[in-house]
Amino acid sequence: MTEKQLTGGQMIVDCLIREGVDRVFAVPGHGNTALLDAFVDRSDEIQVIPAMHEQGAAHMADGYYRASGKIAAVCTSIGPGATNTLTGLVTAFADSQPFILITGAVHTYMENRGVLQEIDRPHGNNFPRMAEPVVKRWWQPSRLEQIPTVMAQAFNTMNEGRKGPVLVDVPQDLQAEFGTYVHVPGHRRPRTRPTGDARTIAEAAALLASAKRPVILAGGGVIAAEASEELRSVAERLGAPVTHSFMGKGALPADHDLYAWPCGDMGSIPGNRMTTQADVVLAVGCRFSDRITSSYKEGITFNIPAKTKLVQIDIDGFEIGRNYPVEVGIVGDAKSSLALLREQLGDGRDYHGTEYFEELQDYKQRWENHLAPMRETDYLPMTNSRAMVEIRKALPREGILVTDSSNPANQAFNEFPIYGPKTNIVAGGMSGIGFGLPAAIGAQIAAPGTPVLAMVGDGSFLQTGTELSTAVMLGTPLVVVVLNNGGWEAIKDLQISLFGADRRLITNWCTPDGKPYFANIAEFARSLGCTAERVEDPARLAEAIERGFATEGPVVIEAMSAHELPWSEMHPTGWWDIAVPAYHGETRDEYVAQRGF
Repeated sequence: MTEKQLTGGQMIVDCLIREGVDRVFAVPGHGNTALLDAFVDRSDEIQVIPAMHEQGAAHMADGYYRASGKIAAVCTSIGPGATNTLTGLVTAFADSQPFILITGAVHTYMENRGVLQEIDRPHGNNFPRMAEPVVKRWWQPSRLEQIPTVMAQAFNTMNEGRKGPVLVDVPQDLQAEFGTYVHVPGHRRPRTRPTGDARTIAEAAALLASAKRPVILAGGGVIAAEASEELRSVAERLGAPVTHSFMGKGALPADHDLYAWPCGDMGSIPGNRMTTQADVVLAVGCRFSDRITSSYKEGITFNIPAKTKLVQIDIDGFEIGRNYPVEVGIVGDAKSSLALLREQLGDGRDYHGTEYFEELQDYKQRWENHLAPMRETDYLPMTNSRAMVEIRKALPREGILVTDSSNPANQAFNEFPIYGPKTNIVAGGMSGIGFGLPAAIGAQIAAPGTPVLAMVGDGSFLQTGTELSTAVMLGTPLVVVVLNNGGWEAIKDLQISLFGADRRLITNWCTPDGKPYFANIAEFARSLGCTAERVEDPARLAEAIERGFATEGPVVIEAMSAHELPWSEMHPTGWWDIAVPAYHGETRDEYVAQRGF
């Protein structure tokens, strides 16, 4: 046991270092100045990285963890400095990704006076209650001696069970004042994984072994538990096609012969065909959201429980049976539970040459044929599908692709091959544009020797593109491909398909004289210090990306992309419940008839 006099800020820094945190993404302000000063004397042990906006800082820490499995910290000021992190918090919370947010707070002796940037209604010093729904837990220490315990509990909370972000809101006086710091050596966290009940796993194994058409659905829990190898082994023992959610992509390599591409509204032909015809589905670490289930419309993606029995493994018991009833529900860690399931299944079966296997291969070929016209076309401006073919050529197999939402992410989900876990980073549950670029910066910092490419739309880039400044200051060798179509193309196409071409509103950007507006992404990026170029010919995109990976510092490639149907359309094979207003007559009637509820 060691005891010494430290400020609260110094205590926090020491706790972070002892927990193995080596990166802090920060925006300075008066509310965290004393805390930031404590990092100065420990700069050889922990690096403070400047972000341009607190949302960007949170996304960077999130991307850092997704790429490396190492927790990072975020440090911001009081008031707007804290509230700006909320989108980053909810993105990480929805996808069960941990980071520790440390914010400045009102001095303990001035709380509830309405001082500068205090959220003082209906309670004083009230930011934590704003964050409460999107963090696993929050702390607001009022005494210096609480800090070591708070920090230990924060890391316990992030790491136990279903992971997620936490908040420590630190009053400014505690950051600056001396107190007695006591470090008690020893471990505070278990070294074992919570494996599911052995008898229940044996029951699941018997059911799966007897299945004629088993299918495995991999969710983000497989990636989080580092259970890809166990998942592959179980799939091979069963001869089961493997489909996945947004967060589960990469759990099985895209070139594995059992890979079935994704399921859901933006799923694939093989993904949705295999799941609808399955007699048993093994779902691992998956929430069964509306996107993966075709908004729960029976027979489009799943037929549970009418024709399909569900075996579900999840670390969070709340998710078991949440959206579909289970035949067997297993609460446990994906890695250890799948390992035990693998043992129970024994040597398995030779699936090659079976009718079921050949059926999967046929559906996969149909999917390739379906995608081919948009992937092979020389149409200008280039289609997203063609752009992704060229990006995949240039991105090494082990490279990391980072997306966020809208057309780029949705199309990457169902047509961009990914070959390993943690090489596909996406804002899954919240699906917020603006995540991609800062998350890619965090991922590149976490994996400096690995090529990282952010693929985002111009709508996304214009939300958080200023974070390129961080990449420039650090010399981060990141490649950013911005698919520039002059608007919010995904929503514009949705407006047209649902309501008609004359119902577009604000999704087609234009100047006051009605001319189309396209931001000059390359010029903006150069103004921040990036290397940048505009590419219009898709045949030149791969070589531009290869040049980018060979260039020092961040590189932005502005790829002018299709902005008119049918060239801008995606490849949905399922159904998504997007509401149609009651005044749209027959269109509304058709929509209501399709609803799953």
